[in-house]
Amino acid sequence: MSARDRIFAAIAKALGSENPAGSIRAEAEALLAEPERVRPRLPEGDLVSLFETAVTRLPPGASSRRVGRLADLPRAVAEHLAARGLGPALKLQPDPALLALDWTGAGLALHEEVDDLVSLSLAECGVAETASLVIRSGPRMAVLDAFLPLHHLVALRIGDVVPHLEEAIARADLARSRNVVVITGPSGTTDIEGNLVIGVHGPATLHVFLIEE
Repeated sequence: MSARDRIFAAIAKALGSENPAGSIRAEAEALLAEPERVRPRLPEGDLVSLFETAVTRLPPGASSRRVGRLADLPRAVAEHLAARGLGPALKLQPDPALLALDWTGAGLALHEEVDDLVSLSLAECGVAETASLVIRSGPRMAVLDAFLPLHHLVALRIGDVVPHLEEAIARADLARSRNVVVITGPSGTTDIEGNLVIGVHGPATLHVFLIEE
């Protein structure tokens, strides 16, 4: 027996006999049948407040703000950019709800192509447990808009905040998606000597506008 054969034989012995597909499905369904046994209990409070609290636990560069109406979003975005010394320009997700807003009236210029500065997305839902945001690739959302800019802005309707990730994935129609992206805070890595570095592989800041109406 060669060294290769001995290695694969040891792996096979450690894995044991193969579980039939039906057995694996039964085990998965048993976990899903009682989700409260396998996920943490959320603190007391409404989902939006829990989401905001979870944002404060994310790495530096994450922040959130409540906005009364979707129509108020352009002004809120302009104020956010000005407060951070950023120019009044951004790449906008081509979603009809966002395109219908008065961006020029708020003094903002829209870019057709994603650049290295600012983009704005509309999240499908948010997760109160972790302050995660779910976006979906499609004609109305280019996922690169969430990865390439230095600053990522995200609008999230408060009615789309769910308790846990399971509820967020259950809402996603995976059959009509190339992918579903879950974003939790700005990009961060500890690859080099365990030191946290923000903004190396993606946006350095993530700001969430929670739309109340």
